[in-house]
Amino acid sequence: MGTQNILAAGTTSTGGSSSFLIIILIFGVMMIFLFRSQRRRQRMTQDTQRQVSDGSKIRTTSGLYGTIVSGDDRNVIVEIAPGVQVKMLRQAVAAVVPDEEPDGGYDVMPDTGAGQAEDDNPNSRDERTDLSI
Repeated sequence: MGTQNILAAGTTSTGGSSSFLIIILIFGVMMIFLFRSQRRRQRMTQDTQRQVSDGSKIRTTSGLYGTIVSGDDRNVIVEIAPGVQVKMLRQAVAAVVPDEEPDGGYDVMPDTGAGQAEDDNPNSRDERTDLSI
């Protein structure tokens, strides 16, 4: 009877360790895929940063749109508005913007009428009627 209890205890401990090994194996596979996808994204970003040339329209990591004027291995000069050039690290280039994508800028700010006083606008009369007795 004593040997049966020892054998029964031995089989349950190996079942627990095998499920623990399966969990570790699944975790390891997930980590491998995570690191591979992260490394692939880093390589794509570095390739984009290396391939920008003069005249390329770009978007920076801070969200600025501009055109590369000149650059070297470390820095680029980006024109963000006509006559406004800034020097940036090449690592700040997030993406090359296709020509058909709007750059989000305006030549002239659109007139929204937000700064116009209400008295100056003849069409803004209060049409409510007074119903007080």
